[in-house]
Amino acid sequence: MNPRAALVALALLAPAGLVAQSPELVSRVDSETLAVVAPLLEAAVRDSLPLRALESKVLEGVVKNVPAERIGAVVSGLADEFRAARSALRDHLPDAPLRDGEVVAVATAARQGVGFEVSRSLWASRADGVSLEVPVTVLGELVRRGVPVAQAAEVMTHVVGTSVPLPVAAQIPGKIDGAVGAGASPGSALASALRALNIPNPPNRPRGKGRRPGG
Repeated sequence: MNPRAALVALALLAPAGLVAQSPELVSRVDSETLAVVAPLLEAAVRDSLPLRALESKVLEGVVKNVPAERIGAVVSGLADEFRAARSALRDHLPDAPLRDGEVVAVATAARQGVGFEVSRSLWASRADGVSLEVPVTVLGELVRRGVPVAQAAEVMTHVVGTSVPLPVAAQIPGKIDGAVGAGASPGSALASALRALNIPNPPNRPRGKGRRPGG
């Protein structure tokens, strides 16, 4: 048996339990790609990482005809991001349940320029049992749109602390896009978005006044 065939056979045999849990992978992913990603997915299960998000990345690569090794590299990198995000949250919240969506959101926000310590600060503002997947996702999207991290974090901490409905909070980035398209700066666009959604400004922040970057 040549080395590649041996690798494929090993990958298909070793993660039998894992593959059985995801028939979509078996039906849509070629054996070469499975051989590459199976050990990564096994490690993700052991480390309690968001498995569905990793599987989706595999399937995305397959649909785009990305080579197996490249898919493996991307999935490995994404798993490392999830691992770092989960570790950062766990250090701060040793006993709190961590939802997959929250880990994905924190990792994504970190890629967008939001440090783990900023995401962690939202946990102190939330009510028990409330998921922070949407607030952290929105926080990252605000920063990606040019809102200074400190201003974005202040607003989203206020949103969480005042129990703004999540479907309303999720509309903030889109409202910012509309205001920026009309010529507003990111900070002013955020203030405009809050007004449009009837979200109160954080304490001590006048309406319509965005904090200057670095302020």
